[in-house]
Amino acid sequence: MKFVSTRKKAPKVSASEAILQGLAPDGGLYVPESFPSLSHLHVHEISSYPELAYEVLAPFFEDDPLKEDLAQICMDAFNFPVPLVSLRGEEMVLELYHGPTAAFKDFGARFLAASMEKILETQ
Repeated sequence: MKFVSTRKKAPKVSASEAILQGLAPDGGLYVPESFPSLSHLHVHEISSYPELAYEVLAPFFEDDPLKEDLAQICMDAFNFPVPLVSLRGEEMVLELYHGPTAAFKDFGARFLAASMEKILETQ
C-alpha cells in the first residue's frame, strides 16, 4: 500500500517512508491511498490487543519492509493492559489512559517509536 499527501503534490511513499518522514515534502499529511476492508476480521476470535492491532494494521504494510516485523512491533508497543469497559449490552469503550504514561499517546506514539526503531535497525 502507498501513502499520499493530503496536498497531492508529493510522490507516493511506503508506510515506512511515511513514518520516518512525518510530513510530506509539500507540507501535507500522509494518508493511505485507500482503506482496506476489515470485514474478514472475526474480532471475537482475537485474544489480545497486540493481535488486534496487527490484524488491523497489516493491510497498510503490504509490500513494506516492516511487514515481517509488524507482529513483533505490535507486541513491543502494546505490552500493557488494554481494558475494555462495558457500556451497555455489547457496546464497549477502550480506556486510553491505562498505558505506561497514563495518556492516549501510549497507543499511537509507542507504535510509531517501535516502528522507527525497527526501520533504523535495518538501514
